[in-house]
Amino acid sequence: MKRSIALLTLLLLLGAPCRAAERDTLRMSFLGDVMMHYKQIRAARIPGTDTTSAASYDFSSYFSHIRGRLDSCDISVANMEFPVGVVPYTGYPVFSAPSSIVQEAIDAGMDLLLLANNHICDKGRRGLDSTYAIYSRMPVKFTGLWRDTIDEQLYNPAIITAKGFRVAFINFSYGFNGFNVPQPYVAGKLDSLQIKQAIRRARNRGVDYIVALPHWGVEYSLDANAEQRRWRDRLYRWGVDMIVGSHPHVPQAVEYSQGRVTAYSLGNYISNMSIAYGQVGILLTVSVVRREDGSLETLPPDVTWLWCGKAGQMEPNYSVVPIEEYLDRPEEFISRSQYDKMVREYSRIKQKFSQY
Repeated sequence: MKRSIALLTLLLLLGAPCRAAERDTLRMSFLGDVMMHYKQIRAARIPGTDTTSAASYDFSSYFSHIRGRLDSCDISVANMEFPVGVVPYTGYPVFSAPSSIVQEAIDAGMDLLLLANNHICDKGRRGLDSTYAIYSRMPVKFTGLWRDTIDEQLYNPAIITAKGFRVAFINFSYGFNGFNVPQPYVAGKLDSLQIKQAIRRARNRGVDYIVALPHWGVEYSLDANAEQRRWRDRLYRWGVDMIVGSHPHVPQAVEYSQGRVTAYSLGNYISNMSIAYGQVGILLTVSVVRREDGSLETLPPDVTWLWCGKAGQMEPNYSVVPIEEYLDRPEEFISRSQYDKMVREYSRIKQKFSQY
């Protein structure tokens, strides 16, 4: 009996540092643009089903190859670049997607979904009514769109508590493709006053860490521009701790400087785009450590390069895979030309972003 108690005590002592380390390290993951072009909607439809029903669309292949990576993180975030629920479902240039894609993201482990982007107003007031209602009844936090100014003051920023860390997420877009945001809705804007107020509320609500999530930059450019860098400097000066951007639809630089992570663009997560590097995305994983003195340290980020295979190129439906796991597996591709394109574009982008 004494031996059992002694052994149990030893195991508890040995396990304590591990549990403390787990408790004092927060892992966050970020995905780029989840797009919903019409060919994606058509490919996901279950044959013979009602085209107006969200249940008629199967998006289960979208996250199947990265679920394990998301499961290893405490908070996972993705940019959802479309309204949901308005039928008929449509793709570019005016998007509306079935709500089943949102449920699939939740099932894959997403904790926060971003709605401040240039396509959120594509379906006008009807689209915002539908989108807000659908997200509000789903078991996931969302940000970037609020029912009215009171809702925005209450819920901007979105705050998630995990591993004893209170993290604020502030999401905002450069614009809405020329559409006005229908009243009384409020959407996150690249606006100094709105952003400063959200940062102030975050600090007043006792958060430990602030992540800015701007929708910005020049589409299809691999290089961040001067305006993005100016906003980067402002955001850090105002008190954010990390920046993760979206919108260009191709990857841009991920910087780690002065203990801060700046990802200018994670590129597309999934889409129907065929432009150069439009099928290359980044799964960004960042760990934040709480030191013994209570201070926080952001560790160097982990970049996982992703490839979006369209329907019939890798699998029957659209799917996303970690590129490095598939570099020597051409037999996994239905289309050899797509395998060759993946290898070619990955090689070139690795040369450009050699640190990753």
